[in-house]
Amino acid sequence: MIEVTRINDDPVVINAELIEMIEARPDTIITMTTGKKIIVAESVSEVVRRVIEYRQIIRPIIRTNVPLDFTEYTVVEDPQADVIEKDRGAKEGR
Repeated sequence: MIEVTRINDDPVVINAELIEMIEARPDTIITMTTGKKIIVAESVSEVVRRVIEYRQIIRPIIRTNVPLDFTEYTVVEDPQADVIEKDRGAKEGR
């Protein structure tokens, strides 16, 4: 799942696995495999970057078939780093 911003500044989380196509016309339009289209404020390259980061996070989970434990992950508050990163503090007992 990735978070994007609708053109009216409302955030929305979409399933990155269901993205069929991303267009710039000049607004960025995401077409889902369901046929639904979403106009977003992010550029095409930004949406692609978020999809790549999402896939990098889930790839080890898919390859090893390890159940996902969300207690070990936190959402980064920094908008420049809007990815899920491993909470190192939890493992160190903080």
